[in-house]
Amino acid sequence: MAVLRIDIQGNPKSIPYRSFLSVANNSLGILDELDTAFSHRRLGAVKWFMNDLSVNGKLRLEIYSQRIALKRKRLPDVADQVTNSFVTGFRALEHEGRSPAYLSEFGMHKAESLTDVLGHDGAQAVIASDVSTNEEVEITKQSAINLRKLIPEAYRSYGSIEGKLEAISIHRGEHFVVYEAISGKGVMCRFPKLTLTPKAKDHLGDRVQVSGVLSRNAKGEPVRILIEKPERFKIFGTDLAILSLKNLGGSDPDFTGDLSTEEFIRSIRE
Repeated sequence: MAVLRIDIQGNPKSIPYRSFLSVANNSLGILDELDTAFSHRRLGAVKWFMNDLSVNGKLRLEIYSQRIALKRKRLPDVADQVTNSFVTGFRALEHEGRSPAYLSEFGMHKAESLTDVLGHDGAQAVIASDVSTNEEVEITKQSAINLRKLIPEAYRSYGSIEGKLEAISIHRGEHFVVYEAISGKGVMCRFPKLTLTPKAKDHLGDRVQVSGVLSRNAKGEPVRILIEKPERFKIFGTDLAILSLKNLGGSDPDFTGDLSTEEFIRSIRE
């Protein structure tokens, strides 16, 4: 069981009810996305319940986790990973100005809505604490400022990403999320007019490579990618060979896939 404590700092009597609900609902949305990332399950593996709701110079919301029980399958208990990632992700956002690992575009908008209520109307900051480890982070208006630089698309070009395929959604257009190998950032992969969902379902949790029109934010982080051809969604070990060390020498005629040499060099420079 994991316990996440969220303290809204400020005069409780001057904090609008709508602001309280925004912090609560968007925190849950972020937890759900992190759950999906770690459990490899679209509906997640964890439910959250109220543990404490109190007022003592600040509004305190404390929740605890329970693993979802299924009759025929035992789901992984990822609650500790979820709460830890919630705290460390906001720490990276607040102090380093970079996107939290495992948050896709959807999760980033949840974080934006959560932080938009801070710094005015009574709510000055949020303290998020992982009770079991005593890890905590103070989330201030600085996070909202940083998110305004991280969410919008700054430029786009042809490129590719590699990482684990962990989530699939059919809401607002079919897409799946790949968690980039280097940063862990969730990148939304859209594929209009293509039928990639069955292949994606068969390879949840696998390492993949996706190429297409890649959008990046002002810090150069990948935000989303548009897949224009089915062959630009490749699975390592199936579509892409995983070479042993002794086979790494020499040349590989298929190394650049369907890209020209110029396109390939451009993509790895991005």
